[in-house]
Amino acid sequence: MNPNLMKSLWAVALAVGLTLGATALIKANKVTTTSVERTPMPVAATTYREQTSYVREATYLGVVRAGSDSVLGFEVAGVLTSLIATEGMRVSPGQVLAQLGIDRRQARLDAAAAAYDRVVAERAQAEARADRIASLIEDGSASQQDYDDARFATQALVAAESTAAAQRQSAQLELEKSTLRAPYEAVVAERLVQTGAVVAPGTPVMRLVTATGREAHVGVPPHVARTLITGNPYTLSLQREKVIGVLRSIRDDLDAATLTVGAVFDLPDDTSVAVGESAALQVAETVESTGGWLPITSLLEASRGLWDVLTITPDSEGRQRARRESVEILYTRGSEVFVRGTLPAEASIVASGLQRISPGDLVEPVFGQARPNRTLSGS
Repeated sequence: MNPNLMKSLWAVALAVGLTLGATALIKANKVTTTSVERTPMPVAATTYREQTSYVREATYLGVVRAGSDSVLGFEVAGVLTSLIATEGMRVSPGQVLAQLGIDRRQARLDAAAAAYDRVVAERAQAEARADRIASLIEDGSASQQDYDDARFATQALVAAESTAAAQRQSAQLELEKSTLRAPYEAVVAERLVQTGAVVAPGTPVMRLVTATGREAHVGVPPHVARTLITGNPYTLSLQREKVIGVLRSIRDDLDAATLTVGAVFDLPDDTSVAVGESAALQVAETVESTGGWLPITSLLEASRGLWDVLTITPDSEGRQRARRESVEILYTRGSEVFVRGTLPAEASIVASGLQRISPGDLVEPVFGQARPNRTLSGS
């Protein structure tokens, strides 16, 4: 036989033998190392405890206002000759803010004062004449008619004196009302006219807001307004801080635009806040709804706005397996959610690590690592 052919046959036989041996070894190794059953995977678990209600933190927006916010004007007409107060200026009660021209009013006051002095002199003269006539009646030098004329003339001058005094006082008041003064301690928020303008009685000249005494006006739904108690403290959030405001009053009317009821809160005197800033009232509300608290990490996104969770349920052989259940989120609080759905009460839920398991997998629940759904007081 050809030696080359023999060498080729031996090479083929050797290759076949090596292949068969390797296959046998692989099969033997597979049989000895592969488990018949998967080991349950440890997972963090929590218990779903069903409740009939939950407490949520509701926030209602409002605005900060001054205790007094008023628009000032003159009670008399005239030309504005001086506008002393400037925007942002702090003023004290009685401080001069603006001035009208007073030339005509000063002249009217001078005339009224002169008329009053003339009537006073005429009355004194009439009283002296009546006294002299009364003494002459005794010796018959004057008649009773002369005395009556003198007495009634004196009474007429008394009335004229009262009229002149009232006219003088009226002129004095008009002169005083030509000066606009601050009615209380305040800050000038806005000047509404300029020097030289002719103003009528009641024309707005400037706007004042109190320097202290801020209050928050918050609109709340009627059902919330019925739960608020006048005089009680409530938490209000401003732009830079949280403060405790005392509920002063609740309005009885419903705002047609917002369908809310106005609640007025007194802010602390040391609150540093500008008029017009926003304020938010935070109120704890009890919502009647059956469900329970779960950690956010226990949720799986599902279709149609729902979410899924994995429950830990024994199978027919008593082994713990993960199963999908659908839930609806009713409220979120930090890392917790209040849900309702097809979950049975006291069900064990996979709390985290959902990416490592699938529905139907064997799991071993480990409690104590995630228990955010413990029942809280009032929750």
